[in-house]
Amino acid sequence: MSFRDSSRPPNRNVLWLFYSLAFLSAIVFSAASYARASYHWFLLILGLAVALATAFFLVVFLRSRDEREHQINYRALTFAFVGALVFSLVVGVAQQFGFHSVSWLGLPTVMIVLWSFGLILYSWRDP
Repeated sequence: MSFRDSSRPPNRNVLWLFYSLAFLSAIVFSAASYARASYHWFLLILGLAVALATAFFLVVFLRSRDEREHQINYRALTFAFVGALVFSLVVGVAQQFGFHSVSWLGLPTVMIVLWSFGLILYSWRDP
């Protein structure tokens, strides 16, 4: 008999789906900016649908099974939030000195990368 809830997929598969859909969403939104007018709205709607699916799988992943995983997710999200704030501050200061602005896709990408790094960092630590 298995002690796992068979109605919920394992966290590894959900995390893989999250990363795949996030990458696909970024590709579709980028393609929409270069597409002809006839495909532009279709690609934007498709990108939005993929982004909503990405958010759904993120919520599914964050509903983890035990307290240790909750703590790891909390610390990783805190790490990503603070890192994104620092990134925004650095970009804002750089713009004041005349550097070019970052694309609007830059901040979510940085947050996902920092969250992933936080998951790795805090999952390796002993409880």
